[in-house]
Formats: sequence, structure tokens, C-alpha cells
Amino acid sequence: MKEYLKVTQRLMKEFEEAEVIHTPRGSNKKADALSKLAAVAFDHLTKVVKVETLQQPLVAETIVTYVETQGDSWMTPLIEYLQEGKVPENKGEERKLRVKALQYEYETIEGGLYRKSYLGPSLKCFDKGEAEYVVREIHEGICGMHMGAKMVVAQAMRSGYYWPAMFFSAIKEIQKCDNCQIHAQWEGNQSQD
Repeated sequence: MKEYLKVTQRLMKEFEEAEVIHTPRGSNKKADALSKLAAVAFDHLTKVVKVETLQQPLVAETIVTYVETQGDSWMTPLIEYLQEGKVPENKGEERKLRVKALQYEYETIEGGLYRKSYLGPSLKCFDKGEAEYVVREIHEGICGMHMGAKMVVAQAMRSGYYWPAMFFSAIKEIQKCDNCQIHAQWEGNQSQD
């Protein structure tokens, strides 16, 4: 959407005068009909709606985000144990790893570590860098919902992702969001009667 905004702003500069007016969906029958196309079958539409299919996108460039894993992560000992049976020399650490490994499985076909879930599908495990990206996408994302940490963690788990200390890493990332910090309502700012 950001790319389309840039194209629109660039095109608006070519006009001598341009005005952007927000029309509520209820007042715009064409936009209302288009918004219902995805959820409603064509048989239920009472009026003719013209749909134009673009042969090529308005924005030509493709944006690709590449996330690179940096060396060892919290998953490395688990993967080594599940794949090769490699255990630490310390007996206490060995026992902790064996107990912890019961909650995980390594998928050779998919090539990743998954946390077993009793109430749903297995959750794909992420390292710190991937987790930060997932939190940013869910928090700011396409729609820019700017949800709180609990909602971000719940959405990440519903989407099938897992990493240790999910809630604390979500809080840490949300604290970096400028919009959330500017518009937050703090107890000190509220007047009491």
C-alpha cells in the first residue's frame, strides 16, 4: 500500500490543483459493492458492477524482505539433540535438554524446528531476528493495526509461530513503534476528578 501511496502522491503533483475527499463506504455504492465481492456470490448482487482486471501492477518494483539467521540460536542444542542425539557433557544440562526436547520435533522435509501443540498444529520455531520481523509485521503490518503485546502474541501463535519469551519480545518491539509511543495514553496524562 505504501508504494501505491507514493505513486498517487507523485501523480497528484502533476496537477495544478488536487483535492482528496474521504467518502464513507455507505455513501459510495460502487466501493461498497466492490468490498462485498469477496464475501458475496455474484448472484446476490442486484446491480451491475464493472470489474477491471489489471494486466500488470501499477507498482512495478517488487519488495523482498530477507531475514538472515546469525549463527547459533536457542534452537541449536535442540536441533542437534533431535537430529544427531548430541547432548551436553554436564548431566544437569543433559537432563534439562532431554525434558525440553519432548516438547519439540524436527521436521526434515520442511527443514525446521517445531513446538508440539496439544490444541492445534505444531508451531514453527523462530530465532530472535525472525521473531522481531514477525512481531513488526503483525503489529504494524499491511493494515497497521498497532495491537498490544497480548494480541500480537496471540496472533503469532494462531499463525503458527513460536519463540521463547514471546510476550517480552513483543513488548520490546512495540516500544520501538513511534506511533504507539506518541498516541499512548499514560496514567500520568489523564486528569482525575
